[in-house]
Amino acid sequence: MTKKSVCCWDLEGPISVIDFAAEIGRLLGEKSEFNLKQYDMGAFFRMISNYDDYIIDEPGVKERLNISNYQPGDTLRIMAPLYMACYTDKELIRLAKKDYGLILGSRELMKILQKHWEIFVISTSYSHFAYNVTASLRIPKDHVYCTDFNIKNLNKGLLNIGDDVESLLNVIFQQYLDNDKDLNSIIEDLDNFFWRGKESDYVKAMNLVKVRGGKRKESAVEDISRRTNTSIADMIALGDSITDINMLQRLTDEGGIAVSFNGNRFSLKRANVAVTTINSLGVLPIFNHKNDIGDFLSNWESQFGIFQNNPRNITNGLISNETKELFIRYNFVPELVDLKNRTESKISEVVSKQEEMRKNVRGFAGELG
Repeated sequence: MTKKSVCCWDLEGPISVIDFAAEIGRLLGEKSEFNLKQYDMGAFFRMISNYDDYIIDEPGVKERLNISNYQPGDTLRIMAPLYMACYTDKELIRLAKKDYGLILGSRELMKILQKHWEIFVISTSYSHFAYNVTASLRIPKDHVYCTDFNIKNLNKGLLNIGDDVESLLNVIFQQYLDNDKDLNSIIEDLDNFFWRGKESDYVKAMNLVKVRGGKRKESAVEDISRRTNTSIADMIALGDSITDINMLQRLTDEGGIAVSFNGNRFSLKRANVAVTTINSLGVLPIFNHKNDIGDFLSNWESQFGIFQNNPRNITNGLISNETKELFIRYNFVPELVDLKNRTESKISEVVSKQEEMRKNVRGFAGELG
């Protein structure tokens, strides 16, 4: 049997439009626990997500707060006590199965890739969502790396967090709203709540959760490399956000193909290829031209102006007939860009296009870091 090539996918973004943690965060506003119905919990989740971006993106913050183990995507760790107190595992599984949010073309793409590629998913998403979405795509469970979040087991050690939630929502979050959602107005308060002074019951519960983000995604890539006996240089990885930066940077450093898929400024900085597309099938040329990616992207970009509005005008032989027919059937053309040796102005142009597509495809979730 011929050995399959290996690819690693982020889940939320490149495969599903849904940010599951954000969605169940918004739905907290329907819960009676802690009087949550009086709060806009979607805005609260956005505040925590922006705080996560600040911790990762602002130089020296982790060192100042002595939280060297904090990783991109630890928003899910910060939110976990609320979810542990308000949801059951069965409820989260039911919500996960309600809508997988698959991007157009995802099912067809996975069927095509599975012929010649071994597909792994590396996601910050809670296990309830990650395992159910990937199962629907026939990706084996042992090929899925995600955030283990077994509420039943975690609740055995869940402490009384009522007073902490009151402080977090009624004081800090209210101050955030009163200051027109200016994160700077409450950064000091959030720093004190989560990282300074006596460890609260909320923080003790929070620290029971280890999120699969940042360096933990890179560790998953290393594990996949060992399991499959495939060098990282021979892999393709696709991500779209701050949680993917270590995974993408590792592939870039090793000479693999690191794809920013409808990404944002965080993923673009670490990737070496950008794919901007309304349909998942838009990544197919990257997989088909893995061994001559530089030459292919050069040809694609030089001719893009001719066919960008009509896939029928794609030069014969530039991509496979199968891929061209798919683009014609779905009536779209992806923008594929080689990010190597690009000027800052060109990178900024690609960031703008990717972030616009990200918001168009993902809606609310596309605005998160």
